Amino acid sequence: MFDFFLQTTSRNGDPCLQLAGSCREYSLDRFNQAMKEATAQAEKTVYLDLSQTKLLDSASLGTIVSHFNLLRSKGKSLVLLNPSASCKHLLEITSLNRVLVIETDSPTA
Repeated sequence: MFDFFLQTTSRNGDPCLQLAGSCREYSLDRFNQAMKEATAQAEKTVYLDLSQTKLLDSASLGTIVSHFNLLRSKGKSLVLLNPSASCKHLLEITSLNRVLVIETDSPTA
């Protein structure tokens, strides 16, 4: 079953990709293309909302790191927003939480 959803919105005037479901090999082309488009459109930052992401496989994680490096080479940044518990765990065990910028929105009242 394919349970990957991707939507592009805007945050602070820059692109924000919202991922939901499982980001795996079968969704990699779509995810990579969306990241390329967001990288080209961003003035300063590409935001990647992982709050509804159940799973990232190693290829998806590689795409994130690749675009992080590409953005950095262009003087731009990648910000991961509200990673789900499984994404947070993956970022911790790979030590990418020490390299990538991660922002957590505080709950609104």
